[in-house]
Amino acid sequence: MPRPLNLSRYLVCPDRCLVGIMAKVKASSEMISELFARATRHNITVQHLSMTPLERTEEASALIFLDMTDSKVDAERFFKDLQNAGLIEVFEIIRSPVKGFIADTATHPLLAGSTRAVILRETGYRELLVGMREFYGASGETFLYHIGFRFGLGLAELHNELAEKVGLKDRVRIYKYISAALFQWAGFGRIEVCELNHECGTILVYDSFECELGKYRAIPYSQFVRGIIGGTLSRLFGKRFNVVEEGCIAKRDPACKFVIKAVAQKA
Repeated sequence: MPRPLNLSRYLVCPDRCLVGIMAKVKASSEMISELFARATRHNITVQHLSMTPLERTEEASALIFLDMTDSKVDAERFFKDLQNAGLIEVFEIIRSPVKGFIADTATHPLLAGSTRAVILRETGYRELLVGMREFYGASGETFLYHIGFRFGLGLAELHNELAEKVGLKDRVRIYKYISAALFQWAGFGRIEVCELNHECGTILVYDSFECELGKYRAIPYSQFVRGIIGGTLSRLFGKRFNVVEEGCIAKRDPACKFVIKAVAQKA
């Protein structure tokens, strides 16, 4: 059963003294245990620790948020001691002018693999996906589909590159094991491929981020996600597909059901 992942790179702890650091660390359990042990000795609470392995090394880039409210040690001194012990190499200390709030301002741009990424939260993408429908009606829904389709074309380029690196050539397997996995990884929903070949297929999407916004409707809601599926399949298989949403969580179905059929090529 998939579990939610919190990508928050900020903390809100009212009236607390929060300090952050971006550093190079040894990617080892010994480093982590020593960090927590030293923090405990100085009445420091480690509120957040995330590490990204540095390529071809045994080290990682680490983002650490500390609550130093109850500590008498200075943050710079604490980090210097960690560095002198060979546990970290300080890149940047993060301080916020707002007490009780701190955010990762040491990293930019945000990357997903080797490509730039942005985070859109529901309060933002709701205005995009719902607002487009409210202001432009049927034209807005058509626009959302075509934006999704172009989005899917771009995603498929990345999926093909990844497949080539791991020696995967079968188009169906690329979609099932790379495209579907990255669809879930990106937070769009969870794909289940019921059947798929070069001509037709049936795909279920659970917890579609788009269709959650249109609950309690009488008809299917998906346009953007429907476009993503169509664009991804079209680029992977080299042909256009007609994608119809026959079931939708917006009308209380257990999943969004998409029926796929290849568009006949003109002679």
